[in-house]
Amino acid sequence: MKPWVRMRRDLAIPVPVPVWPAGYRLAPFAIADLPAIHDLTAAGYSLGGGSVPPFEKWQVALLADSDFDPALVFIVRDAGGAIAAICLCWSSAFIKDLVVHPSARRLGLGEALLRQAFLTFAARGADAVDLKVELDNPTGARQLYQRAGMVEIA
Repeated sequence: MKPWVRMRRDLAIPVPVPVWPAGYRLAPFAIADLPAIHDLTAAGYSLGGGSVPPFEKWQVALLADSDFDPALVFIVRDAGGAIAAICLCWSSAFIKDLVVHPSARRLGLGEALLRQAFLTFAARGADAVDLKVELDNPTGARQLYQRAGMVEIA
């Protein structure tokens, strides 16, 4: 049995607009954000659900990947400007990483980021958005994805 499941959001079903909690905002991606994105991703995955290579290896692989598109890196900043959450997507309509800082969990940032990704891919003409989640992910990720309208497909 696979240790993960693939989930999909059908984009023919209307996507609600993202709702950003007070004190948080969607911010543009910049290459200078990569160290903070890596740190947040590594911290998030250290709680379960995967792992992240060291920064240099991660950065080279990310930027060299033909599926990488800077316009598909969604960043949420808190009132102080720190990165509170990220959603890094591949251009193939695949959510590679979705991580919310532990101090910002349960505020709706994950669902808002999913909606942002769904709307972006719908505007690009995608029929669906996929991701993979580990079956033993302890963060409640599968339930979040289900609330956002994703279903298990394999």
